[in-house]
Formats: sequence, C-alpha cells, structure tokens
Amino acid sequence: MKTKILLLLLLTLTTFANSQGFDTKLEKLAQQLAEKINTKEKTKVAIWGFFSDKNEQTDFGNFLTEDFSIYLANHSENFAVIDRTHLNVILKEHRLNAEGYIDEKTTKRLGKIVAADALVIGTYSIFNSEIKIRVKVLDTETALQFAGVIGNLPMNANIAKFLGKL
Repeated sequence: MKTKILLLLLLTLTTFANSQGFDTKLEKLAQQLAEKINTKEKTKVAIWGFFSDKNEQTDFGNFLTEDFSIYLANHSENFAVIDRTHLNVILKEHRLNAEGYIDEKTTKRLGKIVAADALVIGTYSIFNSEIKIRVKVLDTETALQFAGVIGNLPMNANIAKFLGKL
C-alpha cells in the first residue's frame, strides 16, 4: 500500500515538474527573444504564429502562439506586442492567410497593414521526448531576419495527450 502511494506521488510530482518545465522553458525563450528585440529600434511587434515543420497551422501551433505571445509581452521593455486576436481580424479583412509560408512581399504588406516594425514567426518539430522550436524576428521594411532563438521543450503527459500521442 505504501509503495502504491509513493509511486502515485512520484508520478504526480514528475508530471507537475515536466509541466512546469515546458512553460518555464517556453517563457525563457520568449524572454531571450524580448531581450534581443529590446536592443533594436522596434516599437510594435506582430506574431504571425507557430507552424509545424511541414508549414501547417495546427491547434498545437495556436497553443504555442498564444502562450509565447503573452510571455513575449511580459518581457518587453521597448516594444508592444500586437494582440493575436486583433491580428487575425486584420488578416481576414485584408484576405491574408496565416499560412506557415511567409515571403518578403507578405512581410512588408502585413507590416504596413498593422503598422508593425517586426514580425515573429516560429516553427516546431515534435520528437518522442521533446519539442524543438525555432523563432525568428523579421524586419517588416526589409523582410530580413534580425533576431531569433532556438530551444527544446520537454514533452509531458499533458502535451502528449494534446498532440494525440497518449
């Protein structure tokens, strides 16, 4: 009986620790990116979103986008993050698709429409025990990348279930 209780407690703590690890690491990546953007002369940043490594827009990508957007805004000092819901409305009004593929023309057009100085775009790859994410920041005048971060997020039971792996 004591062994079962101890095992259950250990499993609960491990799940909690992995859950905390996922959020903590995602926030750390957003903080690192915010520090890089803060050194540039950018005042408005729009988040295009996170897409699978196959350039697909997915529920998991939307989940990453929402959380990353909040973490990025919380660590911004010299710039504002355009609200994702507001950006989606603008995209629909101007008949732009939030596809994973983004080119120079789309970057510049979106920058003009929302008056953003920079555009954040991310991709992710799902592995057995972790999720690799890559985040780039593009200048909306030139479409050139001026900042980026790469990191690995731990796979936990909640994320595995969300992804349909459990």
